[in-house]
Amino acid sequence: MNWQRQRGMKMVRGKQQPTRRGRPNSGFTLIEVLIVVSIIGILAAVGIPSLLGQRAYAQDANAKALVRNSMTAIESAYVDHRTFDPAWMTADVLSAIEPVFTFTVAGSFAAAYGTPTASAADDEVNYFGDEDSYAVGCRSESGRTFGVVVTKGPSSTGNLFYIDGATNDW
Repeated sequence: MNWQRQRGMKMVRGKQQPTRRGRPNSGFTLIEVLIVVSIIGILAAVGIPSLLGQRAYAQDANAKALVRNSMTAIESAYVDHRTFDPAWMTADVLSAIEPVFTFTVAGSFAAAYGTPTASAADDEVNYFGDEDSYAVGCRSESGRTFGVVVTKGPSSTGNLFYIDGATNDW
């Protein structure tokens, strides 16, 4: 047996084992840490904007759903009296059908679908109607407006959907 200790080795229970100086480094180098931090930074730069966009998309989807559900309540009220006139189709009549929403009569069709003041965050919608047509709309938390104009009868144009006051399918 060779009882001489080699450089960087020590004797433990009769066997040579490397000392701390003889072992390879067990930590990370500065370059490795910088690479990992830069990769995390790149992933965050790519991921965070897309997550923020999803929030606005969800807020817009909530506003659209509110308008569609309001349309259902208005159509249900229409079945009873065959008119969309706000003199008969009051907020109380619509709230009896859909008690979760707050219905507010707008001053005109354009105010209901094009520039609604009702907030989707508060479950509010603006509506306006006459004998054979109505408009309903609300503003999303993202700031966009969503509305629809529905026409019944012989001069029917069907449903016209609006986003920020311009005709658009949604």
